[in-house]
Amino acid sequence: MKNDTVFKNIKTVFVDLDDTIWWFTENSKLSLRHVFELFGIGNYCDYGTFDFIYHEKNKELWELYHYGKISKDYLVNERFRYMLEKVGYPVDMLEETACEMNAEYLYYLSLQPVTVPGAREMLLYLNGKYDVNVLSNGFSGVQQRKLSSSGLSKFIRKLVLSDDCGITKPLPGIFTYALDSCGAFAESSVMIGDNYDADICGAKNVGWRTIFYNKNGESGTFESADAVVHSLDEVSRLL
Repeated sequence: MKNDTVFKNIKTVFVDLDDTIWWFTENSKLSLRHVFELFGIGNYCDYGTFDFIYHEKNKELWELYHYGKISKDYLVNERFRYMLEKVGYPVDMLEETACEMNAEYLYYLSLQPVTVPGAREMLLYLNGKYDVNVLSNGFSGVQQRKLSSSGLSKFIRKLVLSDDCGITKPLPGIFTYALDSCGAFAESSVMIGDNYDADICGAKNVGWRTIFYNKNGESGTFESADAVVHSLDEVSRLL
């Protein structure tokens, strides 16, 4: 049953990209394995060690990036540079190899087609009823290719990126920028995303309605979410 009170008068839907509709987690596994093998990192450590060090550092860096504490360039190079340093890669080649690994990883990643289960069906449903846009902290060029490679671009009117305005979710400025870019209004907009802090708290703080895609079954009250779903097929019951 639809919640006609909370989601009444919604006209614009903003959807996060990575791990909300495009399956970043699965696509990244393939891409990390690709660069591990291509750059011969197996000569320095096993894949499990590489994977653990990379993800631990990448998570730390993304949390800093979300709040504008580090630059994009620092994030994408440091996650690989740090990993290479930890596994004993030659010091004089750290910077150059990290840069090359990042470029290859992002390009290969952007070509992967796997979407989150139910994403295509959800977007098909929403597309005929609302103005549907993507709002993402991902990088320009990479995010466009993800939408194209997965066949999701036809469902999206506008792709709004933090790269476009220099402000990342959950900071208020990117949500204001998204409204201006799409000719939308806070009171008639809803954000759908899997990151409670960046997507849901950020959107709620500027007056949007919110749907938290709790894909991992996290526990909590999620007070900033107007609705919590565990699969994307539940969205059609709300909107």
